[in-house]
Amino acid sequence: QAYGAQSWSFVVRSIWRFAMVDCLGFMSHGLIYGTAVWLAFGLVCTTIASKFFVKETPRITKEESSQLAMVVVWVSTICMWLFWAFVYMHQMVPLIYPERAPGA
Repeated sequence: QAYGAQSWSFVVRSIWRFAMVDCLGFMSHGLIYGTAVWLAFGLVCTTIASKFFVKETPRITKEESSQLAMVVVWVSTICMWLFWAFVYMHQMVPLIYPERAPGA
């Protein structure tokens, strides 16, 4: 029985190692590339917001308007990036695999 338990453990470890060869997790190339794209998106939006949407009014100073614009840009960029990353990672390890209908 001890031999059977050891061989089963060896099989499980071998399968685990084989499965982990292709799994990069958070270091997936697509995830890294997409994160860089979202960072570029945030920087472009920062430039646009500071150039066209920051202005002084009687109720808000130019500095406060700039700070508000940066908060809006970066909070929205981070939220959109997180949503994209969750969807991307969910597609890396799907919970439901396609099944072929019999006879199709």
